[in-house]
Amino acid sequence: MHFPLVSIVTIVYNDITNIAQTMDSVISQDYPSIEYILIDGASSDGTKELIESKISSCATIKKKEQTDSRLYIEALYTQTPHQQTHQQILHQQTFSLQTSSQAPSIAKASHTQESQKTITFKFLSQKDSGIYDAMNKGIDLASGEWCNFMNSGDRFYANDSISQLFSAYNAYISGGGAASIIYGDSFIVYSPKHFKILRSTTTSHKYRHHFIHQSAFIDSALMKHHKYDTSFKIAGDTDFFAKAYNNGAIFKHFEIIIASFNVEGISSNLSFLMFKEDCKIGYKYNKFFPFFYALKYIFWVIPRVCIRNAIPKSFRNRARVIFGAKTT
Repeated sequence: MHFPLVSIVTIVYNDITNIAQTMDSVISQDYPSIEYILIDGASSDGTKELIESKISSCATIKKKEQTDSRLYIEALYTQTPHQQTHQQILHQQTFSLQTSSQAPSIAKASHTQESQKTITFKFLSQKDSGIYDAMNKGIDLASGEWCNFMNSGDRFYANDSISQLFSAYNAYISGGGAASIIYGDSFIVYSPKHFKILRSTTTSHKYRHHFIHQSAFIDSALMKHHKYDTSFKIAGDTDFFAKAYNNGAIFKHFEIIIASFNVEGISSNLSFLMFKEDCKIGYKYNKFFPFFYALKYIFWVIPRVCIRNAIPKSFRNRARVIFGAKTT
């Protein structure tokens, strides 16, 4: 069975609280061939030092370049199948303790790969002009066949998430299928006591993608061709997927939970910037999109958000789990 090299990209800036958990969820994957790219925006809170220390503790440094404004490290981490079994247990125990209040199923056992597991680290720390500039730097460094973005604070749902996805994809292509963007479902955390599985859909991605970005793996050639438009502040991923879809890229959904996405602490207020950027994207493919999207905002989105924000947070989270959308 063919397991291609995958590039996992993590973007971080001043997030020392969450970066270690994200790194652990990548390192604990049982997938045999990972390139792990970390892009730090010159953090000043200790994040940069923590990443360097964590890489040094588990991998052999192969290259290090450092100036006053830039740090770049390459390192190699290898495990034999026997070592994987022991290390996966340790990583999974730690990861389970971090997430046990969220979902017991995250801690499920995974199958062990029979081949040697390797992780190639590439760590770049330097100032950037925003999140999509940082993500493009990750794309430039990627040498894997597929690319995924698991940014700081995000996690893989289980330590065999990547293996599950590519096992399913291998079965799909052996039957004659093809795709340049493959994606799964997500586990959404509202609070330690409130969470749900959000199923992705296979409806049209003409104006927006119907899945969580972290649950998608994108053909690296496609990523390098389009990249992210840095004129966007918060909807660059929406623009990328809409551009890919409208240019004929094939999307394929697999019913596998890929990412754990924590929305606790994220503002539930309306964002005019998001509305404006969504209209900018939609207008490219339908000149009437902004008009109909504005009607949707006025008569559905705004009233819904106002009602939701008027409800106490504890009841709001419970309601989102029980009555909220179960699909994207």
